Amino acid sequence: MFSRKYFSWIILLLLLCLYLFFPSGASTSDAWYYAASIKYRGELFHPHHLLYNPLGYFLSYLPAKAGIDVLGSLKVLNALFAVSALFFVQRLLRLLDYENLLVVVITGLTGLSFAVIRFATENETYIVPLFFALVASNTFLKYLLSGENRYILFTGIWMTAAVLFHQTYIFWWLGFLFSLISSQRKKPVLIYILISLSGPIIYLLVILISSGNLRYEIITGFILGDAKEGAYLSITARGLFFSLVSLIRSFIQVHGYIFNLARSNILFLLPGIISVIIAITALYRLPVKNKNISYPRFAHTLLIIILLQFIFAILAAGNAEFMVMIPVLTFILIPLFTVKYEKFLMTILAGIALWNISYGLLPLHFKSAAPEQFLCNEAVRRQDLIIIASDDQLLKNMVYYQTGNNNVSNIYKSPATLNIKGINMKTLEYIIDSALVSGITIYTDCVGPSVVSRASIMEGNLNSDFFRDYELRPVRTWSSVLGTKSVYSVLRKL
Repeated sequence: MFSRKYFSWIILLLLLCLYLFFPSGASTSDAWYYAASIKYRGELFHPHHLLYNPLGYFLSYLPAKAGIDVLGSLKVLNALFAVSALFFVQRLLRLLDYENLLVVVITGLTGLSFAVIRFATENETYIVPLFFALVASNTFLKYLLSGENRYILFTGIWMTAAVLFHQTYIFWWLGFLFSLISSQRKKPVLIYILISLSGPIIYLLVILISSGNLRYEIITGFILGDAKEGAYLSITARGLFFSLVSLIRSFIQVHGYIFNLARSNILFLLPGIISVIIAITALYRLPVKNKNISYPRFAHTLLIIILLQFIFAILAAGNAEFMVMIPVLTFILIPLFTVKYEKFLMTILAGIALWNISYGLLPLHFKSAAPEQFLCNEAVRRQDLIIIASDDQLLKNMVYYQTGNNNVSNIYKSPATLNIKGINMKTLEYIIDSALVSGITIYTDCVGPSVVSRASIMEGNLNSDFFRDYELRPVRTWSSVLGTKSVYSVLRKL
């Protein structure tokens, strides 16, 4: 007889196929930069995700020698780590005595949440630390069940690895520390802290190897590099709004291109309508609160971790990347706090799977990078060209990946980006006017129809208002179900 245990392997295999066969079709700026840094051995050690690039370099070395694209190899790396993380989700669920069917359902829920789909199919730094944090959660739960201090040793090792792969996982590390302190047992706390000191030691070794000394200003300059470049933490009304949107997006994709899909073909509404009906059905199957929380210490520890991660995401202006772990931990927690949850979770799984595959996985896979690739090729090919880019860093990183040149001088920030960063737009006006006088060609992709997104909300009409003083002549236009994108030549207004 076919055992239900095999279904847990089948769901992992299905998710792996989704991640591998439908990678992101238009990579992010960071994805290009990490791939270029690995390809040309540039910035191999970044302070906020210290070990990601070295791991990528090591694992993509042989494929690169065989002529396989580095960026593609790194997307495969993230897909494999995502499925490995889900394997440890399953192990965790079995330690919590979840039935085999529930293990399959929660694996599907976590693996098909949009945050996991998004980063499992892209060259980003958020999946690898999630894997190590889930391994640490397994050993931490074993400690709670057995009381054996050796499991705390392993928890410290795995959590240190998670933090070294991304600093935001310090909050997961803190969650375990708070739990250990609350037990009022000194030895586990000391073991956990002492083994975690290997993290700062590794940082110091990297700084020593990179710079040759450990002066205070060099250490702070390395660790606080992004802060010196303008990164900051604060709470604003806009940040709170984006935080709530990003929290929703960690579970399901919410983006303006969904409206474009519906406008291009009414049939694109069908998955959404079915998903909404499923969601409404799930409301009639809501789980009931459990008077006695299962595994209360472990459950409360995961709640603390969720809270800490969300607070940090709010401080970072609602950064969605810092919420990738929230749906994973949430779905693990639901059965610990409730009863009669089986039908609810199965219904939610059907809705999330349909919605996120239809509006998340597939659109991002088929999204064309043609406009950006055109501008990238032109920037490389022509010396008599200036580009005013809607995402200048994306284009610079694409040029870096394509050529190895990390000092591109003919790509400039958009007027909106300058304004948001507090830079006077008159500087850009002078650059454009001087270039036109010298007969230099100017391209821009900053105007035209835009999809409703975080960037479009923040930029408003700044770009279109700026370019009203110039004549814009279309150079090329790309149409797709996700929207229309055009590149214009900037000319004097007659």
